Amino acid sequence: MTDDTGEPVTVDPDEEYLAWRESVAQRLPLRSRNTSEEPRAEPFRSPGAFREWCASAARALLDVQFARPATRTLLPLAYILGLAFALAVPTVLTVLLWRLSLPLGIVFLVVVAVPLGLTIAAVVRLALEFLVNAARLAGRVEHITELADDLFQALSDVAAPVNQLSEDVRAVQFWRFRKRAPRK
Repeated sequence: MTDDTGEPVTVDPDEEYLAWRESVAQRLPLRSRNTSEEPRAEPFRSPGAFREWCASAARALLDVQFARPATRTLLPLAYILGLAFALAVPTVLTVLLWRLSLPLGIVFLVVVAVPLGLTIAAVVRLALEFLVNAARLAGRVEHITELADDLFQALSDVAAPVNQLSEDVRAVQFWRFRKRAPRK
């Protein structure tokens, strides 16, 4: 594959999307197959990254038109809130049962509270991973749609000359001989 200047374009095979023509390969941005279009949110890398993430999360929450996806930006926030919920529910239930009866509270803490908290945390994690995978799938479906549109355009570009050639071949009737006048 070459660019507009004729220089060869080197592309990592892990980052290249399938394209029918070079023009589409140049038009589509190179994206890693393992990541979606949104950048990965890493709010706990540094204080500056946390401030940047907070601003980005606030913009995403205030985007009432849904102009840009916010899945990856808000994912850490949703996971932290889910983990807090997974910790708060068993704690509150244990305290309520502890007030009712000390032995009942201890039994609930040992037998029910820990598995309940782990189950809630696992459900939150699975739901968020499902959400991320659905967002990635939507990006791939969009790419497949672009490929289908490009394939349709390429086939249309080929169909016109083939139809013209077919008409030209029909117009040249070299295989049909003219009837000769009968011999006397």
